[in-house]
Amino acid sequence: MQATESKKVPDGKLVRVEVTYEERITDVAITGDFFLEPPEALAELEAAIEGHPASVSATDLEAAIAEVDADLIGFDAGDLASVTVEALQ
Repeated sequence: MQATESKKVPDGKLVRVEVTYEERITDVAITGDFFLEPPEALAELEAAIEGHPASVSATDLEAAIAEVDADLIGFDAGDLASVTVEALQ
């Protein structure tokens, strides 16, 4: 299955997540009008989400995302986790 969800975070930034999944998340694409330092960390954020069960909780995803060494500008790990879980539902 494939699903896309987007969310405007409180300061107005858009975070969009496209996930491909069956029992587990197999592919993730994160896009939006946010900033990320270093920019190369985007692939690490996507990898942090991939492999989790499709029934993963936002709390578990947030913890995995927070482990990535990156500065998320305009959104945070909780925003990314919640939009991902919304896409999976």
